[in-house]
This record gives sequence, C-alpha cells and structure tokens, in this order.
Amino acid sequence: MKSYLRHRICNVIDVKELIALEFLDFEGKYRNYEETHDFWELCYISDGEISVQIEDKNFLLTKNQFILISPNAKHAYHSANGNQNKVFVVCFDSFSQALEATAEHVFTLINTELTCMNLIVEESRATFRTNESDHLAVLESPIFGGQQALLLQLEYLLISLIRRLSVEKSSEIVFFRDENFHAELVNAITRYLRENIHKKISLDDICDRFNYSRSFICKTFKTQTGETLITFFNKMKVKKASKLLAETTKTVTDIALELGFREVKYFDTVFKKHYGFSPIQYREDAEKHKNEI
Repeated sequence: MKSYLRHRICNVIDVKELIALEFLDFEGKYRNYEETHDFWELCYISDGEISVQIEDKNFLLTKNQFILISPNAKHAYHSANGNQNKVFVVCFDSFSQALEATAEHVFTLINTELTCMNLIVEESRATFRTNESDHLAVLESPIFGGQQALLLQLEYLLISLIRRLSVEKSSEIVFFRDENFHAELVNAITRYLRENIHKKISLDDICDRFNYSRSFICKTFKTQTGETLITFFNKMKVKKASKLLAETTKTVTDIALELGFREVKYFDTVFKKHYGFSPIQYREDAEKHKNEI
C-alpha cells in the first residue's frame, strides 16, 4: 500500500486581521490629519493623483499605483490638484517580517496584480460595510466566503510584490525566519559592514542594499546592539585603525583614507571619542609598550 507524506504549509505572508476598508472619493484640494497606528495600511489610487507623506518623505501616487505604510509610521494624504481622486485604503494586521521589504515603495500594478486588486475591491464591497461608529462590519447577507477570498487575494498580492522586488532590484532583499528575523538581519548588516570596512557606507546605502526603510533598520539595529548603526560602524573602523597604527608604519592620513574617512579631522574625532586620545598619541603609546617588551 502506498504511503503518503503530509507537508505542513509555511505561510510567509499571513494577514491576521482586517481593521478598515475605506473608499475615498474627493475632488479638489484635500488633506487628512496626520496619524499613526500599530497596523499596516495599503493606499491604492484607482483614479487621480495624491501625495502620501510618510514621516519626512513625500510620495506621489497616480492611477493604478499604491504604497504600503508600515506600523507606527506617521503619515497623511493630501492632494493639490482640482481633479477627482479615488482612493482605496486597506488597513490590516500582520506580523510577517518579510512585509518590511515592501514599506515606502511606490508600486505600479502589473496586469495580474491589477486583477488581484480589483478582486479585493469587489470582495470588500460584497462582504463588508462601515457602521455608524465608523468601524468595519460584515454585511447582513455577505457573499459566500468573502472574508477568506479577500484575505487570500491580499496575501497573494503582497507575495507577488515581494517576488517582483527581488527580481527588479539589485539590492540584497533578505528573508529570515520570523522567530530569528531581527537578529539575523542585524548579523547580515554586520557582515556587510565588515566586508566593506574600507568604504564610506551611509545609512541610505544600507537601506538600498537590504531593501528596508530607514526607520525599521535604525530601530532594529539599535534594539539588537544597543548602538546606532553609524556608531557601530565607526567603532569597527577605529578598531581596525588601531591595529594598523600599532603594526604598520602607514601615516594617519593614509589609514584614515584607507578606511573610508574623507577627512582626517573627522577620523581623529571619531578615534579620540572611542579611545580617549588621538591616533598619533595611540601610536606613540603602542610604540612605548613595544619597546618596554
């Protein structure tokens, strides 16, 4: 008798709850109040043009484009044109860390994704309504399986976007297991910094490399290491510099330039902040101890 093996399905994107489904239809100048909340928000433009402000950045969205706003990000919508603007907003809860790769990106939907989005809109209208308290409520006679179909389409759309990002962008989009996600991401960033210790790496460079937002990377790195990313990288550099000062005859200027410092004065400041004295003083002290030995 043939035996069968059951395979447990791994859900990389898992939408836990829906919080809001809003159809906004407005003309002329418009601006909503700035807000933050602890769930994801998807803003889709079915017609017209609006600007989405997320923290200190502005993103212009036109027809068939949308953006994902990560939890706790301050945001607002506004429009300065006199045209009719139609916006569909989906607020949902998910703890899938892979979603962070999609935050603060303006996506233009391709054919399959546009079909998916249209199905999400159709299922939303046939399943939910907004009640008197401005909360999401199920219709008295909803379409059969509407809630599940909506979630499945939403999850498929998000998976499609992440797949497309991994192909379109040259950055290193990393996906780790949720339980170790933050620690593994920081380890990957640390390896990247160590491999590029001789270069000048900015926070934007790291965001582009790993395809996560500035706020997410900064918060994750600080939580995991207790230090800001730039402070951590500078410490790594001056530790390497101290080795070069003690073991080679390279000048301070040469060492600074070799480690990606464009200004020797800044290198001197960073080195002194970490060791308590200048690179020259460090070398003199190292020479003295060497002679004593």
